[in-house]
Parts: sequence; C-alpha cells; structure tokens
Amino acid sequence: MAHQAVKPYSLLMYFLSIIAFFFLGLIYAGITEAGKGQMLAGGAIVLGYGVIGAFIGLLLSILTAIKSKRNLIIKINIFLTLIVIASFTYFTIKYQKRQQEKLKDELPKKEQPTTPTLDAKPMAMLTRTNVEKQLKNEMGLGMFSPNFYEHKTLYFYGNLTHRKSVQEHIPVDSITFKQREYGGFDIATAPSWLMPEHLKLDYDMLYFKVKSISHDFIEVVVNTRINQTAFVDRYAGKLQYWPEFLLGVHSVEFREPSAYKVYIKPLEHAETVTIPYSFMRPIKIQNEWLYVELQDNNYKTLGTGWIRWRKDDNLLIKYSLLN
Repeated sequence: MAHQAVKPYSLLMYFLSIIAFFFLGLIYAGITEAGKGQMLAGGAIVLGYGVIGAFIGLLLSILTAIKSKRNLIIKINIFLTLIVIASFTYFTIKYQKRQQEKLKDELPKKEQPTTPTLDAKPMAMLTRTNVEKQLKNEMGLGMFSPNFYEHKTLYFYGNLTHRKSVQEHIPVDSITFKQREYGGFDIATAPSWLMPEHLKLDYDMLYFKVKSISHDFIEVVVNTRINQTAFVDRYAGKLQYWPEFLLGVHSVEFREPSAYKVYIKPLEHAETVTIPYSFMRPIKIQNEWLYVELQDNNYKTLGTGWIRWRKDDNLLIKYSLLN
C-alpha cells in the first residue's frame, strides 16, 4: 500500500499529524513543567517539545499511510482534526486568560498580607527623601533585580538596626510572585505604592535603583515618582553596579545630544567621530568613559568611539533595555 503515501487523504494526514502532535508536545511540556526555572530559555524549551512532537507525528503518519487502508486513514484524519480543534481552543482560552491576568497585574492591588507586618503603616516605615527630585538626578550605585525563581517573595524592610541580621528584622511589606504555566513569572501581590525603575516581567525584567548598600541589606528606590526607598535582603537578588548593568543593555543615547559628542579617544580634547549613526551599543567601560559601537537602523556597525557616560553623580546617558 505504499502508493497510498502520496494520496491527498494521506497528505492531509501528514499535515494534521504535524499540527496535532505539535500541540500535544506543548501540552506535555506544560504538564511536566519543562520550562520551569529556565528564565528566557523556558519558552524555547517548551517550543522544542512541540517541534519534537510534530516530528514524531509526521513519522507515525507516514508509517500509517504505508500500512493502512483508505477508510482507516480517513477516520484518523477526523480524529486528528478533533485534536487540532480542541488544542487550538484550549490554547486560545489560556492566552485570553493570561492577557486578563496581565492587565490585572499591571495595576497590582494589595491583598491580604502574606508576610509579618508591624503595627505602623508600611508607608510610614519606609524612607522618603525630603527633596522629591533629588534621586531622579542622582544615579545611585546601580540596579538590583530580585531572584524570583528562587525567592517567591521579596520582603521590604523599614528602619534597620545595625549589627542585626536580616532574620532579626521584621518586614513591613512584600512583593509575591507567581509562575506562569509556560515559564516566567508575574506579580501576584504588591504594595499599591510600588513603582520600580523598570518592570517588564514578559522579559523577566524587574529592576530597582540602588541608593546604598551594607553587609546584609540594599536600599532601593521602590517608588520612582516620590523617591520612596526601602531595604531588601542583599542576597535575595542580583546587584549590578552601573558598569556591569550598562554593558548588558541594548543601546544608549545622550540625555542632551547637543551637549555631548562621540570621541575617538576617552579624552574631552580628542577628535570627535562624525559618522552618522542611529544606535550606540556599549562595549567597554573605563572610569567615566564608555566605548561604544555606532550602529545604523539595521544594527550594522558603522564605527566605534568613546562617550562620557557619567559626571560626578549624574548619569549623562539614557539606555534601552530592549530593541
């Protein structure tokens, strides 16, 4: 019956098998939590399960077409069609549910406390600068990103008692995280005043600007609008000082393009680079100077140069985390 392998109903079976087994592979990955704890690689791992499933489905359908009769192949096509429809419906509902949850999480509401709290209101226990715009001009030390893969709750602490450990302090508030079905995390609960420096959990990005650091704690800006700060466990995430953080961003640009230039050397009296460009990609940092690649709109490198990225306690550049 090898001649049946190229019949229209057999070709349809190949197509339906690829789609159906691709969906089944994704479902299996979700059940086994294949992408759990893999950060950005989680989506690729889940997709890999789908591709493997599609390949298996194609092989099985070819063997079936060679060995089976026409009536059986038609029945299999009907069955595969039902699987495709059911799977498509399942993933559509899941997608709509995730979108609804995302909209809710964009304006997180404080739920019943999940952590110990003090009698005083959390806002009163956190610190706030006297001059609201002070920290907006201050660059701080760098960025802090919580490790929500290992710590599902990030605790905020108010007034500290020096020489006491983290365990000896009582948190005044917290953020809790929940894992998505196919990898990554969302915010489950958070204080109403939370306004971090960067929040884009679709890309596993949650950054707080760091104001100060001690042996056990890091002071971070938890509300960028009013420069409200709180303390977090230093080891509950990753601290990146500015040089390390900037080397990981997509591109940078001058805050005041007319006031600063690109130089051929890290010296203000050096010659300037006159190549037209669209993006500057960080390559190396040397003290107050940043070595960059100059790129066009297609991210093709046109040249290189040095720019001054900081002066005193002021950041002279803006940065883009994503393209």
